[in-house]
Amino acid sequence: MNDRSSNQSDVYHLAAEIMTAPVAYILLDSNLTLMAANRKAQELDLRVGSSINDYLDEGSRATFLELNGASGKGVFEGACNQKGTFMFHVSPQPDVARTQLWLFDVSEIRLLQKQLQTLKKPERRFLHQINNLVSTTLGYAELVELMLEENTSLNGERLTAIRRYQNEISTGLRQSENLIRQEKRSAMPYSDNTGWSTQHVLIVHKDPTRMQLLVELLQSQQYKVTSFTDAEAATKFARLNAKSLDLAILGVADQLAEYLLETNGKLQIIVCTSDGQDYEDDRMHAINDTPMDINELIRRVQDIRSNQPQRTG
Repeated sequence: MNDRSSNQSDVYHLAAEIMTAPVAYILLDSNLTLMAANRKAQELDLRVGSSINDYLDEGSRATFLELNGASGKGVFEGACNQKGTFMFHVSPQPDVARTQLWLFDVSEIRLLQKQLQTLKKPERRFLHQINNLVSTTLGYAELVELMLEENTSLNGERLTAIRRYQNEISTGLRQSENLIRQEKRSAMPYSDNTGWSTQHVLIVHKDPTRMQLLVELLQSQQYKVTSFTDAEAATKFARLNAKSLDLAILGVADQLAEYLLETNGKLQIIVCTSDGQDYEDDRMHAINDTPMDINELIRRVQDIRSNQPQRTG
């Protein structure tokens, strides 16, 4: 994998496939000095001749030193050179005092996870309101149950009290139902009972991780989703089903987008892009892809939904 340089005995030249790999790679000697770094690592300002300890934050450094001291393979997550959050894959090279590290940037994934957790997590105020309503409602229900268990006739004041308690129970249940419905609308602003949940979304993105994220997000809102990472397969699908689609989310504006717009006059398209491009066709909408803002995506889909007539039949 590595060939020793004929000019410098302490510097290694990396094989071409490692040098051009899309993931950062570094090679350390026994003193934890960088002997080699591929181009992706150099973009992170990881320099040959420097110590790996100079780049790791305190927590990451302690984890790495413990792992390296055990001379074993391992994975840990931490910060590197203030460039973001990385997943470090550490493995010693056999029979030599060298350690190699692959650094996978997971900053965007962690940001997206946080946004998704925010979408799914009820607010503390909502939980407090629900708990209060449930406790009050259960209290009235227990009073009714107690009165019904007594061997006395239900008339006069006792009957009036039961009717009042029953009314309080019904009111509490309706209030709880309304709060839950409002919370659902807030967390999932375009999922309701108007028929939108039956609409069909096509998702095409070459990044499997990003594609799966989009699929799960749309499916959680009760959309029918068809997804592809392969553009050719997506095109074949579109030729048969373009008119049945209501929305397309694409990783790139290409011939597939043109075909969909031409075939389906009502179709709206969201393009995940990082170049800030505006489109002449008002049925195409751009959204930032790196990093992707989940809340912005939801707002964009909601806007499309509010301006798009429901299909009938």
